[in-house]
Amino acid sequence: MRSIAILLSLVATVARAQQPDAPTAPPPPPTLSPAPPPPSSATPGATGPSESPGERAVRYSRFSAGPGGPLLGFTEVISGIVSGAMIGHSYDADHPDEHRGSRAYTGAMVTGLMLGTAATLYQYYVPVERNESFLISGAATAGFTAGLAVGLNADMSTRNTAWLTLATTQLGVVSVLALTSGPGDVSTGDAALVGMMSLYAFTLTGLTQAIIDASGSGDVNLTPTFVAPAAGMALGALLASQLDVDPGRVVKLTLVPLGVGASMLWLGSVLADGTTVPLTAMAGIVTSFALTLLLTSDPGVPTERDNVRRADFQAVPVPVVLATGHDKSSLAAGPGLFVRF
Repeated sequence: MRSIAILLSLVATVARAQQPDAPTAPPPPPTLSPAPPPPSSATPGATGPSESPGERAVRYSRFSAGPGGPLLGFTEVISGIVSGAMIGHSYDADHPDEHRGSRAYTGAMVTGLMLGTAATLYQYYVPVERNESFLISGAATAGFTAGLAVGLNADMSTRNTAWLTLATTQLGVVSVLALTSGPGDVSTGDAALVGMMSLYAFTLTGLTQAIIDASGSGDVNLTPTFVAPAAGMALGALLASQLDVDPGRVVKLTLVPLGVGASMLWLGSVLADGTTVPLTAMAGIVTSFALTLLLTSDPGVPTERDNVRRADFQAVPVPVVLATGHDKSSLAAGPGLFVRF
């Protein structure tokens, strides 16, 4: 009897648990006591509104809004030091016996500090992505060489040449920042395409001028060779806005043809002379580029392997090993056929 009573009490308890809850009484009317103030998000000792977690998540780090900011600052510091030293040296040339070298040092430090500070403040508030910073460094280098070549070719004074190189270097930096100011980073394929076009422009222009020089037609102006990288970057930017190229394919299109051209140029310099050497190197670059472009393209035609992989029926010969005998204590081996439907 005791066990039956215990069982009945358990059943009653389970039945009460499955019944809906009784309606609760209405909450008491609100009191007129003042509600406690919401907790402040500002940290103790803060002098302004604190940054929300969402805003903190957008920043790359405490010191930079984007991953490419430090490279931008480094590029501006180096360009400022080089250009400032050139400007200061031009003033030292006017006073050779008075504090020799001091103006070059002062110009390098002041210009590097000014440009570095401006770049640091910019990248602190404006995100500069990683591929954008690579393009900025390339544009600064291309602008510097272009300004220096133009100034030397035009027989400009040392001071004017130095100021021109500073202007062209900053023009390259500002141009990339303006063109990439939108949200998001430049794709790796686009950045690689711009770099490839700049390198090809420099190489092909240099080989062309080497052919002109070897033909003995007179003095050769090398200014186009040093201006070509900047023009190549501009052309690459135009192509990147219309094309979407895989970065791996860009690497192949760059390394294979230029490697062939460099090999032919070295071999030709040992075995031949005159215009034959740069002509054969240029022919090797153009031919290997065309072949690499063709072989790395996707024609969209299925191959034999694709047909086999997509077939509904597959039969593959395989070796077969089976246990045999009355008690399965022996082994038998022979050819077999693996069939997949």
